[in-house]
Amino acid sequence: MSANAIEHPIDVRTIAPRHKHPTIFNAWNELKDGDSILIINDHDPVPLYYQFACEFEGTFRWEYQDRGPEVWRVRITKGQFADPGFKPAKKPVAPSTVPIEFAKPLTLDTRPYFERGETPCHAIDQAVATLIPGQKFVLVVPFEPVPLYAKLGKEGFSHRAQQLPDGTWQVEFMKSGS
Repeated sequence: MSANAIEHPIDVRTIAPRHKHPTIFNAWNELKDGDSILIINDHDPVPLYYQFACEFEGTFRWEYQDRGPEVWRVRITKGQFADPGFKPAKKPVAPSTVPIEFAKPLTLDTRPYFERGETPCHAIDQAVATLIPGQKFVLVVPFEPVPLYAKLGKEGFSHRAQQLPDGTWQVEFMKSGS
């Protein structure tokens, strides 16, 4: 701050919330180049920074004088500035290491159909038709359903099969790209 510059303190802790920003911007509009306002607040006024960055890009300098935890003081100087002096740090986004499962797998146990001497083909087709995008289809069968791999493969499904200790097969189908 130069020797002739004037600093106008504004303690926004005493101002009603709906009047804070209008008070600050009215004071800002009255400043001459080189003058500043000193914002005193009970929390980090970084949302105000974003508003200044949008409305007054290149014409302000933002300098923290105190950074809490009880009181924040920020000097905002009017003038021509290529750099505002402060830029909020970008918060890193942690990548998810666990796949998100939006819907529980749809499981169809075909063993009762075979025990009754029926075919489960219609039930399988109905189950596949009701799947929502990303939902897994788990089929429990008394034998490995090799022909079904080709049929559902043509519809874009991949599969993972395992034979359980009792000889039953459990096959998980997943639509590719889901």
